[in-house]
Amino acid sequence: MDADLEMHFVPSGYVGLCKLASGEVNVCGLFRSKATVPDLAQRWRDWLGGPSASLLHSRLAVAQFDENSFCSVAGLCLRPQCVPQRNECCIGDALTMIPPVTGNGMSMAFESAELAVEPLAKFSRGELTWPEATQEIASRCDERFTARLRWAAWLQRALFQPRARSVLMFLAARSEWFWRGTFERTR
Repeated sequence: MDADLEMHFVPSGYVGLCKLASGEVNVCGLFRSKATVPDLAQRWRDWLGGPSASLLHSRLAVAQFDENSFCSVAGLCLRPQCVPQRNECCIGDALTMIPPVTGNGMSMAFESAELAVEPLAKFSRGELTWPEATQEIASRCDERFTARLRWAAWLQRALFQPRARSVLMFLAARSEWFWRGTFERTR
């Protein structure tokens, strides 16, 4: 790998490579498919490997995969969700899932947990009812994450459109201002 973290775009999505301390590499992909992929469990290497002439393909062609570590998930909703008024406490991905392209999911999980501490402490002391505590947590999370989620959703959609992706990659490679601005708005 050229860096600890690499992102490779493929026609139907992107594949991330992350170097682990053990010398292994975690390979993770996000793909869009209009139809069910019934043989994904058998063809996962084809999906992760990228086009035959790509750098990604040449790297993964010589990789030794841990077959037992493969897993897949379908039907992810990447649209920003505001917490509706309900009687549940939601943090992290239970609150909403930030598009993975931002690499900001764990940060949002920890940030939303931190936002929940004070209302939960007040509930435990009898200063707030459960509905009041959950609504305060939801309001704090909406205030903190709404703009970030909106920018992340825009970026995710754009990266799945070939023309928009080309423009974004051109700008990101040539404009420090564009790169930093996009990064800051998804943090």
